[in-house]
Amino acid sequence: MQYDVDPDALRGFIDESNDSLQGIESDFIALENDPGNAEIINRIFRPVHSLKGNSGFFGLTNINKFSHRLENLLDACRKGEISINKKVIDILLKGVEYLQSMLDRAQQNPTEVALLPEEKDFLTQVEAVQPIAAIGSIQSVITLEHLLHEFLDLGQNIHTHPLIPNLLDQIEKTNIDLQALLTAKKQTGPSSSYSPDNQYFLGDRDFSSQMAQFGLVLEFLVSKKAASKELLLAFAQALAQVSEALRGNPAITGELEELSAMRNFLDDALMVSSDEYNTLCRNLLNSVIGCFEARAKAGSTRLGEILMEQQLVSEAQISAALGQQKKIGELLIEQGVIQENDLKNALAIQDKRALNAHIQESKTGEQTKTIRIDQARLDNFANSVGGLYISLDSLNFLKKQLEANLANFEFVARFDGIIDALDEQLEKLHANIMSIRRVPVKSLFQRFPKVVRQLSTALCKEVRFTITGEETVIDKDLLEKIENPLVHILRNSLDHGLQTPEARKKAGKPEQGSLTLHARADENNVYIIIEDDGLGIDPQKMKEVALNKGFMAAEELKRLSDRELINLVFKPGFSSAEKVSEVSGRGVGMDVVMSGLKECNGSIQLDSLVGKGTTVLLTVPLTKTLVTKDAMLAESGDETYAIPSDEITTVIETENIIPLLAENHCIAYDGAILRLIELNAFFYPKASSTLADLHSKIVVICKPHGIGLLVDRILSHQKIVAKEFGDGYKKLRKINGICGYTIMGNDDIILIADIKEIAEHAA
Repeated sequence: MQYDVDPDALRGFIDESNDSLQGIESDFIALENDPGNAEIINRIFRPVHSLKGNSGFFGLTNINKFSHRLENLLDACRKGEISINKKVIDILLKGVEYLQSMLDRAQQNPTEVALLPEEKDFLTQVEAVQPIAAIGSIQSVITLEHLLHEFLDLGQNIHTHPLIPNLLDQIEKTNIDLQALLTAKKQTGPSSSYSPDNQYFLGDRDFSSQMAQFGLVLEFLVSKKAASKELLLAFAQALAQVSEALRGNPAITGELEELSAMRNFLDDALMVSSDEYNTLCRNLLNSVIGCFEARAKAGSTRLGEILMEQQLVSEAQISAALGQQKKIGELLIEQGVIQENDLKNALAIQDKRALNAHIQESKTGEQTKTIRIDQARLDNFANSVGGLYISLDSLNFLKKQLEANLANFEFVARFDGIIDALDEQLEKLHANIMSIRRVPVKSLFQRFPKVVRQLSTALCKEVRFTITGEETVIDKDLLEKIENPLVHILRNSLDHGLQTPEARKKAGKPEQGSLTLHARADENNVYIIIEDDGLGIDPQKMKEVALNKGFMAAEELKRLSDRELINLVFKPGFSSAEKVSEVSGRGVGMDVVMSGLKECNGSIQLDSLVGKGTTVLLTVPLTKTLVTKDAMLAESGDETYAIPSDEITTVIETENIIPLLAENHCIAYDGAILRLIELNAFFYPKASSTLADLHSKIVVICKPHGIGLLVDRILSHQKIVAKEFGDGYKKLRKINGICGYTIMGNDDIILIADIKEIAEHAA
């Protein structure tokens, strides 16, 4: 059957489906570590369920059938009928890959809806996963909670169905028995006095977040596991805040001092497994927690409050009933205050509110409503704003002409005020457009747990992969450009950096390696740090490889520092791998990283210690296309150049520089020796000035790049619109030291100097 499908609607469906499928890949990894987490299963289930329904609307029967089978498997996991293990996770991850492949095919040709042979074979594997025997588990309680919620949503009263009240009675009796067991357990040995269902106060101050760190440490102690460095740091901060708050309490001073001394050993597996240390720590933690007032979190409503809401009882009647030992509902019926049906209705309301409050707390937050915008339209919008800035500069040019030729200063002042107001509005518009282009790095980072999992399995290595800073934002174009460099770096860390469990054990390290991916940003750049605790890079080995492969002569290699030797990994074709594998060793990788970063005006820094590990720092501009930037216009020779202000340290007249090392074209500035480059001579080598001319020039200091630019005079400091060379002018991109151009208010075209590239070529 053929469907007439709106191409735009289909494109929107495919984009949204791909986004949702990519979003759940990291959830699969989390589920493998926490198989009983119902919220994770539901997060995975929802997009697959939506894909099943929506694909049928577009006539994509292959996606509909395939996602339906995956949904059945997920539903069985959700109900606890199938045990979640590595095999099930592998099947589900592979299923998502097939779905993404089908979506790609649908984008190319929506009428191709047949399942490929390998997809049919995969569905056979899905069907082969057998349910486990029906036995009770924690998952059963979670499932019961959701079923009760659904039952109440249908408007049913649970007290009219004998099955449910009987079950709830049994649960109530079980709760009483469990409470007795817990009480007995607390009397025989320390457990955790912290409850996530409580808030903790000292007077009016809320210490719930600090107590949460105490609770996490207690969990690790109960399981006799060493705390992570991150938890240790968070706990130390919480302990410091708690100690400050309890400073005036002499009853707890000794415990706090003792706990402060013992916290340094919480990450020591040997100490934590010691019964003496473990028990003492737990006792101290519980003593400190006991100093705070525990209040139940708001959520469910008390039965008496519900009865008063319905105006069935008064506050005085509730107070009188609470003074007795029976349940309030039974007492009110005995006293004839309410009817039995009134109590049942109130109980139904209470149950509904309790479940709603619990499920609401489990939600991660409200979903943000979004509108999908074609990126080309957004780029056109940004270009239009750039055009407005050029028009604004033309108005400024016109204002200067009016000032020179018009005696009516009041008119000029009003004109100036209008320009300032327009400039302010354009600033806001520009900032809003740039924020629209930026997306969190989470959309890229969430793909990497799956990549790391697959590679570590293939390499037989155990890895603890940690991601932080996922909310850091970056231009969407740049995010796509850094994906391949990041994959290469992670692959190298896993293959070359981290050792096998056996090798790590021999080296005195934990068998499980550590690999972290962190992002942060400032006003101009995004910084992405990849760090491992592996072998590190040996500079001497780099020297041997470079010599054996003929990259450099022995004399050249002798002059290189350890840092320069390590950075040889960025040479095309350079590889220190002793054998070629499916993962790496072909000499292609780090040079791709370097070239990929250059495409987006980024940079890379590599630091490594032999036997300790390697840290890679990527620096990428926050935005690909800066519509406007502050710049200094400088004249050199017969040309005017725009120098970005964020590259300039200061400006000095050469006559004020003592001494001027003109012979070597260097100057001493702020403890560093900077190379002097005459800007016009850089672009026109035959136009180089004489030594005498240098004393009449101005030096634009660019200390981070190790250079000073010699120019004839400074014309102005102003905001410019940075444009890239496009269409028929693409060849101009090849000019070394130029990164674009700007159009001035008088229609002059000014080239923008690329300070980083000028410094590299001058060196």
